[in-house]
Amino acid sequence: MQEDPKEENVFLPNSNKRNGHSAKKTRLDCPQDFKRCFLSRKRITNKVFVLHYADNGGLQARLGIRIAKKKVKKAVDRNKIKRIAREVFRKGQFSGIDIVLILKNEKNYDHSKCFILINDLFNDLIKK
Repeated sequence: MQEDPKEENVFLPNSNKRNGHSAKKTRLDCPQDFKRCFLSRKRITNKVFVLHYADNGGLQARLGIRIAKKKVKKAVDRNKIKRIAREVFRKGQFSGIDIVLILKNEKNYDHSKCFILINDLFNDLIKK
């Protein structure tokens, strides 16, 4: 029997780290940082989400996401919103800013329009 030649692995683990970006560095997880974003009083809103942001002194941009279990019951749906928000944030090429995304109105939330709503918020932030 002949062995098949091994194919090169297309998926490179930790490929984001080669670009200088790691998931841990881009997450906003300290309560004081969340509070600083809220106290800056800079925000962008649409009918479903609120985006609070603050300057972080030229450091790498960080994103914090808060979706209450009371508003979106299923963990699958909450995680989908988080994945979409992180992807839009990653493609946005932000720097020197801390951002907190909060779901404010679950009544107007629609799963099919989630990407569009979040993308519009981040585009408005880029314009400012």
